[in-house]
This record gives sequence, C-alpha cells and structure tokens, in this order.
Amino acid sequence: MYNGRSFIVLVCLLFIKEAHRYKQPEKRSVAKLMEGWRFLWVHKRIRALVIMDITESLVGTIWIGAITLSFVKEVLGKGEVWWGYINGAYYFGSIVGGIIVYRMSSMVKGRLLLLMFAGSIGYAVLTGFYGLVTNPYLALALLVMMGPAYQLRDAAQETIYQNACSSGVLSKVIAAKSTLVQGAFILSIAFVGTVADFFGVRIVYLFASFLLLVTSLIGIAVLVHNKQSVETTSPVERGENI
Repeated sequence: MYNGRSFIVLVCLLFIKEAHRYKQPEKRSVAKLMEGWRFLWVHKRIRALVIMDITESLVGTIWIGAITLSFVKEVLGKGEVWWGYINGAYYFGSIVGGIIVYRMSSMVKGRLLLLMFAGSIGYAVLTGFYGLVTNPYLALALLVMMGPAYQLRDAAQETIYQNACSSGVLSKVIAAKSTLVQGAFILSIAFVGTVADFFGVRIVYLFASFLLLVTSLIGIAVLVHNKQSVETTSPVERGENI
C-alpha cells in the first residue's frame, strides 16, 4: 500500500511545471563584499559609532541570567523570585523607553548628538548606581529608568547611521557592524564571567558603567568634531561612489 501511494505521488510530481527558472546570482567580487568594512574604516564618525556599539556589546552580558541572578542573591539578598522581578523591570523599562522615544520622534531630527549624549551618559550613570544599590526596590526603579536612556541612545545612533550612509551602502555597513558586535558579545560572556568570579558581581556593573561612560565621552567628542558631516553629507561622502 505504501509503495502504491509513493508511485502515485511520483507520477503527480511529473506533471508539475516550474513557474520560473531560478537564476544563479552573480558572483560578487571581493571588493564588493568589502564595501561595508571599508566604509567603517574610512569614515571617522561611523567608526566612532561602531566602537561605541562594540563597547556596549562587550558589557552587554551584565544582563544575562547568571550575572543578574548572582547580583540578586549576593548584593540584593533576595531569591529567585526577585530575579524574575529584575528581568521584568528591565524589559518593562525597554517597552516604556520605546514608547517615549516613539512619541519624541519629531524631536530627534536635528538633535541627534544631544539626545545620543543624554541617552549614553544616562545609561552609563544608571548602570553605575545599579551596581552600588542594596535596596531591591531602588534597583527595580533604576532598571525601569534605564529603558528610556538606552532606547534614546539606540534611536539616535541608528538615525546617524542612516544619515551618514547612502541606501546602497547602508545594508553593508550594518552587516559589518553586526558581525563585529556579535563577536564582541561572544567574547564578553567569558570576560564578564571571569571578572565576576575574581572580583565579585558588583564590580562587574561598576566596571561596565565606567567603560560605557568613557567610551560615550570619547565617541561624542569625535562626533561633535565631525558634526557638520553627521548632519549633512554629500553623496560621495555617504558612500554612493565608494
């Protein structure tokens, strides 16, 4: 019976016609594939943004489950239930931040550097305060406050990427940046875990705050120095002829 059904299916498949022929995509040259990477290296403002993103990714693992659970138990003196509260507050802050940034979208244009500075510094400072607290309720409040800060920072950064890159090179730049950021995130898992084991989980958040603060100040300084090219760029500068 099984062989009979298989034979009928095979016969039916023979009558199916292709709607179109698949065309083999043209092979891209090495130079074409390297456009995004070359753009990251050549343009100082984009390079500054990428360095900021990589640094943020390096310390991004401070929010993974193992680190937050250790912080809840060792610093806040609470159990697994509060670990859930901490995670919930973090994501609730993200949602609130996304709504606030959406409502402020008309204000973002023309104030990218100012808003990026406010979001980056605010997130770094709040992370430092979070590492110092021992009151669990204050920790929840700080996590909710972080949401608007890093959502504002991310929205401003992405807008600067879009303004600095032409449509033809933007996807390549974002792909190259994502590769670097994901690589940094993988390395940071081992790095943050090692720091927590040797120096304690509180130091992890304080070190992350310091690193974010220094990187934000340096990045903002570079972007301010190139402010004119951040706000408006010519087609050649934006990579249309790169």
